[in-house]
Amino acid sequence: MKKNHILTSITLTLLLSFMLLSCNADATAGLFRQISESKAPVGIVYKQIVGLDTTSPTRTLYYLTSEGLFSTDGTSSTKLLANEEGNIIQSAYLDTTTAAKVVFQTNDGTKKLYSYNLTTGALDSAAIADFSTYDTVKLLANGLVLAKDGVTNTFKFYNYSDSLNVIAGTPAVSGYALEAVLQLSGKEHLGASVSEPILISLTDGSNYKHFYYDGAATVTELNSSTSGYRFASMAFINSDVYLLTTDGKLYAAATPSAATFNLMHDTNESYEKHAFMYGYYDSGTTQTKLITKPSGVNDALYVLSISSTGVVSASDKTDGYGEYLNAAEIVGSYKKSANVLLVATLENGMYEIDITGDTSSETEAYTL
Repeated sequence: MKKNHILTSITLTLLLSFMLLSCNADATAGLFRQISESKAPVGIVYKQIVGLDTTSPTRTLYYLTSEGLFSTDGTSSTKLLANEEGNIIQSAYLDTTTAAKVVFQTNDGTKKLYSYNLTTGALDSAAIADFSTYDTVKLLANGLVLAKDGVTNTFKFYNYSDSLNVIAGTPAVSGYALEAVLQLSGKEHLGASVSEPILISLTDGSNYKHFYYDGAATVTELNSSTSGYRFASMAFINSDVYLLTTDGKLYAAATPSAATFNLMHDTNESYEKHAFMYGYYDSGTTQTKLITKPSGVNDALYVLSISSTGVVSASDKTDGYGEYLNAAEIVGSYKKSANVLLVATLENGMYEIDITGDTSSETEAYTL
């Protein structure tokens, strides 16, 4: 009798275990799927794709990592400048037109810009620009500098090499500080123009003021209806402005001065400030396409397709050009040619994606 009782207890225990495993099958399958699909870190923490130099005998890509400034010919990489405590490169601009330099800004607090000479292969001894008289200074990837004039409470654009000549600026905005400078994903390195606008977002801690720079000489404040929106990304396609908020709402207007920005779609996703959103017009489907990357580590690329009548459809992109980006945080992109981008991630390396061809290289297998 005792033996039979023991066998019965063992049988009941096993049955209970199988039932528990069965109940959790869906959850564990999802977990195992995420683990199996995740891409292992490659040991490179990218911060910015600075630019591609096509003027030298060998095409050379410059980029920033957590370690400093690097260059690569697509085969091997060279560390040009190392980051040091209190002197970490924050942003950089590749100038191959006027100076053959990589201009950069560090966190040393001086508000001066420095340069690495591509001809001599060495750091220039003196600062290349001095913006120390301004309150807030930010070097952009296209060589423009946004600086706040503390006397007039205005934000102004300058060329990096000329701290006196104002290109364009905002009206007085007392009590507001810089929240973000939004450029078009994949095109951050391009000089500002009518087709490459810039958005300046300011905040007083609770409300926002957004200013649209048309790339020429005009800065337009967006309608007050946007004062509650914290924008994460901007796209500009066929004269239409598309703005995506951090809580995943897509707004659009025909012009930046439109009376209101229309809510096009609520993605129900979350986005980080400066989130990736590459926009283009797909002539094959006659749709405007916005390829976005939500903030979740395991979120796939999320594509918004807008018909000619304004109908929006959305879908995840987990294969083709989106195959390797579902478990990666995008920190920078660079447009090589029409709908072909280099995409740098925080820990998973750099990829080359061909949107039209619907393909992606594996990590660090991009071409120049």
